[in-house]
Amino acid sequence: MKLLKFISCLVLFFSLAQAQEPNSQAPRKRVGNIDPAEKEKYRTRFEAKDSKYFSFGPGFATNMNNTEMLYALVFGYEWEVGAQGALLAELAGIFGDGTSFGNGGIGGKYFFTDEDTSMFVKGLFGFGIASAKGSSETASGFSGKVGMGLTFFRTSTKHLEVSGDYTTVFKSAPNGTPGVFVLSLALLY
Repeated sequence: MKLLKFISCLVLFFSLAQAQEPNSQAPRKRVGNIDPAEKEKYRTRFEAKDSKYFSFGPGFATNMNNTEMLYALVFGYEWEVGAQGALLAELAGIFGDGTSFGNGGIGGKYFFTDEDTSMFVKGLFGFGIASAKGSSETASGFSGKVGMGLTFFRTSTKHLEVSGDYTTVFKSAPNGTPGVFVLSLALLY
């Protein structure tokens, strides 16, 4: 429940950040109400910059009966669809010491600047499965991931990212709702 409140707050924050004051001289643009001078502008779309990515780093489980460090590997695809946004699709595996957590999801990323080095926040929704140490039971179901980080060399076709992410499966298990916190280093190419 706390995660859903957090995600709701993020959505509200981004909505307010993107809100612009209406210009009193220009009429508000609406679907079907396009100025003839702008007619050609809306016929073409720009090509999204796409990147594959691979990340790895240490992970730490919550409510999975394990306090040891885990190993995280993530493979994904990112499409930068604008100066401040990207779409994501990824598969993640976090494992070690009798504990495993897998997740696949789609979502988005918001960059705070359009510069070469930029902070970002991201969120994904998908499906996850978790197996706690010393337990034969698994928890599987819808999952959510939130994170924030820093992208380096963003204006290049290859970039580097560092991030901290938290992923959870929205299903209760004997120890509570399973989740993992991961610190990662990613290469986008």
